[in-house]
Amino acid sequence: MSQRPRTTGDTSAATSGPKAQEASDSLLIERGAKGDGEAFDELMRRYHERVYSTVTRMVRDADLALDLTQETFIRAWRGLEGYQGQAGFFTWVYRIARNVVLSDQRRVMARPKVSLSLSTAFSAEDSSSIDVEDKSHDPARDALNKERQGQLIQALQSLISDFREIILLRDIEQRPYEEIAELLEIPVGTVRSRLHRARLELRSTLARISGEQEAERS
Repeated sequence: MSQRPRTTGDTSAATSGPKAQEASDSLLIERGAKGDGEAFDELMRRYHERVYSTVTRMVRDADLALDLTQETFIRAWRGLEGYQGQAGFFTWVYRIARNVVLSDQRRVMARPKVSLSLSTAFSAEDSSSIDVEDKSHDPARDALNKERQGQLIQALQSLISDFREIILLRDIEQRPYEEIAELLEIPVGTVRSRLHRARLELRSTLARISGEQEAERS
């Protein structure tokens, strides 16, 4: 390829109708695969913010997320000739980002962290959901909610990557099961069963952490 895309960290995204953008993406991908760096720069501008937001939730570090997002697009640029169009461009780039994050985690021997809102940490459709949010402004309850939030984050960090990722995609990002299946390249049934097991493991871990902290205070 004749030139490398500019990974400036621009988080702006172009907006257009879904069908029009999809057609436009195809043209840009075709040009980019032939070495047109400006065409790929436009693709990056369109999708940088979505990829960056996803990576930020995975690593919970804005600077690291920016570095990993840039690495994602560099790899996408290098592999663009192999893009077959069987999945949408974002889906393809997301898979690259996922591998970049996992590679970085293995390299530094560190567990990823996720940033979450307690109000969306669990899907309302799950009968085993954990409700740790209390909207009152009572100082004692606020302190308890903060403690529970810390326990939840700690529990999420302790999960294996497959469980942590499925909870991130479904319960935090609220993605449809079909989209998760496409992103992870697994059947919808596997998405549901993995999510169920992940939630059970999270509840068990959360109970253990809560019990340990209660024992330390007594």
